Amino acid sequence: MRIYNRRSFAAGILSLLLAAACGVVLAATGFQAKWLVSLVILLAAGGFDLWWSLSRESRLPRVDERDEAVSRKSAWLAYRIVANGCWVLSLAALGVYAVTRAPEALAVTVTLDAVAIGAFAALLGAEVYYEKRM
Repeated sequence: MRIYNRRSFAAGILSLLLAAACGVVLAATGFQAKWLVSLVILLAAGGFDLWWSLSRESRLPRVDERDEAVSRKSAWLAYRIVANGCWVLSLAALGVYAVTRAPEALAVTVTLDAVAIGAFAALLGAEVYYEKRM
């Protein structure tokens, strides 16, 4: 097999090493859900990155404008789904907090708001990056 994308390969190896570290911590400290979730997410991310780095598709150029337009439109829709979904769920959790005064609902609200703000920051950073280079 040949490595076609070195950055994805390095990210995959790093993710798998972090997954192994999570597994070691999980084995040493006993069962904790946060380490198990981290392990599963890192294994999935590492496996996908390794698969992508060994795939020829990562090297193929986009040959027509329709491919680029579809990619842009799908990326924008994915961003809108994540951002708007987080805001709606955040408002629902805030409503639950208003009724029950459960601190968990407030933690969910703050977390979802942070995810939406992080998605916006990533979108803004990508926009600035591509404005300078295109």
